[in-house]
Amino acid sequence: MRSNQAPASAHHIQTWGSQARPNWFFPLVRSWAVGLVALTLMSVLVNYAVQGVFDSRLYSLGWRVALIYVPNVLTMIACVLAAARVHRAPHRDSPPRHLTAALAVPVFTLAVSLVHGWGGLDAEAGSMMFAAVLLGSTAALALDRVLESRR
Repeated sequence: MRSNQAPASAHHIQTWGSQARPNWFFPLVRSWAVGLVALTLMSVLVNYAVQGVFDSRLYSLGWRVALIYVPNVLTMIACVLAAARVHRAPHRDSPPRHLTAALAVPVFTLAVSLVHGWGGLDAEAGSMMFAAVLLGSTAALALDRVLESRR
């Protein structure tokens, strides 16, 4: 064996890291964690802001939209935008991975909400939950694209 060549096992160790295969799992988990924190913080803020207003005004659709559904859309925007902004290059260059990083928390939250509330949800609540995730995710991904193009 020549002195300027590394042993085969050392060469294997050197290429085993991020140079051989980019690690895509931990950036996804980081995005999910940030999205979950943003979702939790926004939910707490929204619940605190509208606490006590629910009693008499929820009989009107306009008040339900203003007090429940619009804040839900804003919460989804914050959640998806936070998760998308944390998911950096080169990982965000793959559209399936970037969408998974940005949308996993809101989609999982929607699925859990629908499963847990299945017996007590009416058509309005279920469709508005779906619409909040859809509108919030679309707006956040568009905003993320605008912010990324300015870099």
